[in-house]
Amino acid sequence: MSDGGISPGDRLARAHSFGEAAADYQRYRPDYPIEAVTYLVAGTPAGGRVLDLGAGTGKLTDRLVALGFEVVAVDPSAQMLAELSRRRPDVDCRVGTGESLPLPDSCVDGVVCGQAWHWMDAGAVGRELARVMRPNGSLGLAWNTDHTDTGWLARIEAIRNVPRGAELNRGPDRTPVSPGQGWSPFTRHDVDWTRTMTKEDFLALWRTHSQWLTATEEQRIRWMSGWRDVLATDPQVATLDTVSIPMTTECWVTRPGG
Repeated sequence: MSDGGISPGDRLARAHSFGEAAADYQRYRPDYPIEAVTYLVAGTPAGGRVLDLGAGTGKLTDRLVALGFEVVAVDPSAQMLAELSRRRPDVDCRVGTGESLPLPDSCVDGVVCGQAWHWMDAGAVGRELARVMRPNGSLGLAWNTDHTDTGWLARIEAIRNVPRGAELNRGPDRTPVSPGQGWSPFTRHDVDWTRTMTKEDFLALWRTHSQWLTATEEQRIRWMSGWRDVLATDPQVATLDTVSIPMTTECWVTRPGG
């Protein structure tokens, strides 16, 4: 699996950088399509208890609650969980990591992990999930990815030269790193959709990414200047008040005992 060319220290710093941007993360990061979340929890008993691992501010939690599940949210950032609790005081929030879950044995019917698996030690997490998961449970992973390979979005992407977190620990076909022996091969389902937002919100979204949060002030100034120039001059978007971002939500599911 690729490490994206970043050092273990940089990886750890980026993984723990999101707390300072908790409110902006909730406001600007995309939600997950309900079709995608339904796929992640297919087979989980109706009304069952689902662990949202790396829950952050609760983007996946919101969808799980809407689908009628009981949620326990675990994240290493108390700041991110505080933002979740502010909006959903009824959700059980616990500070912790996937490698050392603050949960008893056999207490959840399923596990989901949105936009966070790439920061974890998959093998260690897999052992913990096998401990806390009830029989017939599943692990569902999700990534919201934008299509930045053509047009003005390719110009935006080219301005920074730091790999995104979602690109780490993925195989050539983007398959996530396995939780270890005893887990089934991943199945995959993609949901394509489009997100429309103002240009200022688009710029604010970039400020919630780990590359930005761990960058130097010089890098931030250079990136933001370049991004604003693209939005102001590229003929595809220069005259528009809003921009449309083609998105894919990648969904991957595995089960213990496979």
